[in-house]
Amino acid sequence: MHRGLRDTYEESFSIRIHRSLSWLNRAEQEDKDIDAKFIFIWISLNSAYSIHLDSYKNHGDEELRSEFFLTLLKNGQDKIHEIIYERFSQEVRSILDNEYILNAFWADKDNWEVKLKNEKREVQDALRNRNGTKYILSILFKRLYVLRNQIFHGGATWQGKLNRQQVKDGASLLSYLMPVLLEIMMLNPDENWGEIAYPPTDD
Repeated sequence: MHRGLRDTYEESFSIRIHRSLSWLNRAEQEDKDIDAKFIFIWISLNSAYSIHLDSYKNHGDEELRSEFFLTLLKNGQDKIHEIIYERFSQEVRSILDNEYILNAFWADKDNWEVKLKNEKREVQDALRNRNGTKYILSILFKRLYVLRNQIFHGGATWQGKLNRQQVKDGASLLSYLMPVLLEIMMLNPDENWGEIAYPPTDD
């Protein structure tokens, strides 16, 4: 799809899509090492939403990701909701139930169980309403970002025994989501996806 459309895209957007697809393709080749699969597919996600350093200013990564999801939902909310709904009894529920990728488990030991219970109830309410997709995405990616940090910052052991389920669930869910997110982007190239980070240079 991208090869047929890339000549119609603005250069920065075409490079963004090309980069993201290249990492997604690498992730899809990884069927045995789920740590590697999760890493490659997270880089694909980063390629899709990261922007030029000059544009960051006071934007944190979570804020950038939130703006990215808002644009995606504006153009493809039904597609994203369907994936969450269809996968809820599998990866989504497992990710939401896993306290080890809940930030409060590590930061607020006395109250994490209350927070986990409240979020699960709110997600159930949001699941009944397509307009709740934004909230569910927000909660899911807060959990996945904790997992991302555990892996990228050396807080987990490669192929370790203690974090297998969350890595497996994270890699599996992202494998379902990323092709759809990229498809939405490719069908809406005129949206403001921002200037790419580290643009190619001839210098």
